[in-house]
Amino acid sequence: MLYEFLPLNAGGWPVSIAASHHGNTSKIMMIPGFMAGDASLYPLAAALRGMGHRVFFAGIWSNMDCPRRTMARLSKALTDASSAGRCKVVVLGHSLGGIYARELARRHPHLVERTILLGSAIRRPLDNSNPFVRMWFMATRRFHHEGGSCLDHLSSLCGAHRAEPVSPEIAQTIIYSRSDAVVDWRSCIESGPNIEAIEVRAGHNSMPFSPEVLAIVAARAKTPARSGEPGS
Repeated sequence: MLYEFLPLNAGGWPVSIAASHHGNTSKIMMIPGFMAGDASLYPLAAALRGMGHRVFFAGIWSNMDCPRRTMARLSKALTDASSAGRCKVVVLGHSLGGIYARELARRHPHLVERTILLGSAIRRPLDNSNPFVRMWFMATRRFHHEGGSCLDHLSSLCGAHRAEPVSPEIAQTIIYSRSDAVVDWRSCIESGPNIEAIEVRAGHNSMPFSPEVLAIVAARAKTPARSGEPGS
């Protein structure tokens, strides 16, 4: 809804940038939500770059492909981002992108410093999504070259989602909202070592545009993992 994006013009964004400009900087890889593309995260990326962070994308025009193929693409992008400077990467994902970020951390723990999830239904994602979103996800599933289709692996999103938390060595910041009308906010939360969950006032689609979310992301991006966060 349009009102969700009004904070962009409220003056809080530049203030957040100025307040957070100094300090450690990180490499940040960003993954858009379902049916969205990298462009949906460009404003957040621009703000983070303005603070000195290096931001990377995997070149996703619309996040609708088979999760299996998307994960292969993201794994390559993560490897490339990490090798440019030989340091670990903060992986941020919005909605479905957060589920992918979490799985990337599971598959490549040596490359990931932290994951930041924005409105990601990590507990039974399809069961806890808006019926309209679930319908579109089902309708856009793809056939696999080796036979079968994504519909045969819905519970695991073709291997891109597992219920168990990732390694406690990797910090995880969960950002959720009780005003989220796309996913059930309770499905966004998990607990464990080095995991924190932070509630914000943004809507699901406006999270990447929220000054409140930007402030959290900026603070966590420059904070090393296992730094005494809640849950660590």
